[in-house]
Amino acid sequence: MQTKLSDKGKKQISHPDDVYAIMQRILLRENKTDREKEHFWIIGMNTAGYILYIELVSLGGVRSTTVKPMNVYRIAVMKNATRIIAVHNHPSCSLKPSESDKDVTDRLIQVGRILNIKLEDYLIISTHHYVSFKALSDFVSGFYC
Repeated sequence: MQTKLSDKGKKQISHPDDVYAIMQRILLRENKTDREKEHFWIIGMNTAGYILYIELVSLGGVRSTTVKPMNVYRIAVMKNATRIIAVHNHPSCSLKPSESDKDVTDRLIQVGRILNIKLEDYLIISTHHYVSFKALSDFVSGFYC
């Protein structure tokens, strides 16, 4: 399900704070029941870093959601994105990445390299805070290779 963006919303992303500001509004727009489920969105960007689309790829349960790289990159290829940012929420408000989050990130990085579509970052968000995988020392090497 694609999120509708105004021309003002199709701005250039230069920092994780930019992503969080947009995604926090989208998460808060969801009804209370859906906010208590895990969502996985992809933000597709052009080479200059301007947003082309924001797409909800997966809506899961209260503890997890299923993410398949094929679905993530199929959308990116169809919409001519050269860069993507993955975003998902933790309804528990814990921003600590799970092992599953780390595994998905690794797979997205690998598939992106094959398709020449760079995974710029992966954010885990809550209604009040976020964590950027790119900023975490464990993942820096994966994002910059």
